[in-house]
Amino acid sequence: MKAQKPIIGIFLLFCSLLAVHAVTEDGIISEGEYSRQASFDKDNFKLYWQVEGDKVFFAIDAAAPGWVAVGFDPGTVMSSCDMVFGIVKEDGSVQAIDAWSSGIFGPHPADVDQGGKNDILAFAGARRGNRVTFEFSRLLNTGDSHDKVLPAEGQLRIIWAYATNVSFTAKHARTGNATISLGGNK
Repeated sequence: MKAQKPIIGIFLLFCSLLAVHAVTEDGIISEGEYSRQASFDKDNFKLYWQVEGDKVFFAIDAAAPGWVAVGFDPGTVMSSCDMVFGIVKEDGSVQAIDAWSSGIFGPHPADVDQGGKNDILAFAGARRGNRVTFEFSRLLNTGDSHDKVLPAEGQLRIIWAYATNVSFTAKHARTGNATISLGGNK
């Protein structure tokens, strides 16, 4: 019986350490909260991410007076792209839109308006000065035909954008594309 006490103590310590490093969608990107990050547009758009089991957590920190967005595995330009838009208004209200781009240059209505479903599990956001923070989570495989299956490890092509207006239909001010490594070796 005495040999079990050290094992239980180690297990409890391990569990508490996991809880300290868990991602929380609270609109605040804490130091060490995400295992990976990339910066675009001279730090005007920063993307953070963390894969935990069958879920992926993303955070965007951007110099954006309007919406922010990230898209996964686009075809040509933004065709057939699974997208998530974050809108954080001046009054602090936050909206998340799970969208799908059907054409090279859009449109990209919400999944629910195209026969899909909203697969965002949780989200939060905040405005601080001229920056907006938006965090969200989703399953790697949502089972929705309007979402891409994201790999737990390996490369993922993304597109990113932000706007000067919080209206979901407002045109983006800046955009870009990149390939990120979701997990595994950096």
